[in-house]
Amino acid sequence: MSHRFRATAPSNIALIKYMGKTDTAANRPTNTSLSYTLNHLNSIVELETLEKGAPDRWEPLREHEGQSLTPIELSEKGASRFLAHLSRLKARLGYEGSFVVRSANDFPSDCGLASSASSFAALTRVTLAAIPRLTDQRELPVREAADLSRQGSGSSCRSFFSPWSIWGAEGATEVSDLGFGDLLHQVIVVDDEKKAVSSSEAHVRVASSALFRGRPERAEERVTALIKSLQAEDWGRAFEITWAEFWDMHALFETSEPSFGYMTAGSLDVLRFVRSESWEKRGDGPLVTMDAGPNVHLLHRNDPYGRAFAAQIEKTLGERYKVFSSHGGRV
Repeated sequence: MSHRFRATAPSNIALIKYMGKTDTAANRPTNTSLSYTLNHLNSIVELETLEKGAPDRWEPLREHEGQSLTPIELSEKGASRFLAHLSRLKARLGYEGSFVVRSANDFPSDCGLASSASSFAALTRVTLAAIPRLTDQRELPVREAADLSRQGSGSSCRSFFSPWSIWGAEGATEVSDLGFGDLLHQVIVVDDEKKAVSSSEAHVRVASSALFRGRPERAEERVTALIKSLQAEDWGRAFEITWAEFWDMHALFETSEPSFGYMTAGSLDVLRFVRSESWEKRGDGPLVTMDAGPNVHLLHRNDPYGRAFAAQIEKTLGERYKVFSSHGGRV
């Protein structure tokens, strides 16, 4: 008789970026990062036990809680990486059985929305819940689970904590005293095609940029400054820090050897609109950031101004781009 287990995990968006690694194999970052957890963008992973001696295998998941999903289409390399992480987790728990692994997202994959983070976090969660139930072991503490997940996908360790997570040399943990309460998140998807340069490859290439010298130090200074600004409820200062930070990261991409980039005409269109209509005209607006992809993330305060501007984004930019909103789903 087979057994099935299922878990979900959210994406997260870093406002201070993890870019570059001190240990590529173990996904150890060159600098501390600070992220906000996106609980409305989730990966779902299912494990089903197989007969003894069968190899682990991956296949797409097509439904969750009665809802149809857009299945992930993993390449052979991507599926191998996913199954390698499963093997790592099984070895950690001393489990010799096999599984079929099924996974899907409720948002687009491989286009800069941190689907790798959420999918590896979900795989880690379901495995570390399933095996103890099958073998009568105790489940691991959350921080240890997050550290194991980091070995599969670095930024996945931040998806174990909410609403804010900080990840540095000592691992990832929750940050709970940053003010403003729950924020409204929007991502404007200007392009959902698969990236030509993966995030993993980007981490390698940025080390060739002349701008990478001093990058870890800049990021560490910004983490400290951003935390202080949020604790002091200095929203304008938080905007300036996060705006400078994502441009810093994209400048690394464009000045690497060979150079590459993710920004498109659509990215610049959204960035100009948001800054012009909010911060330049009104002196207030959302925090703005981009990941390693062309799409633009916004974090609004959950107050009358933030809700009104989020509605304006949905109405105006939703006419030409896909908009995913934490307070209203997909536009």
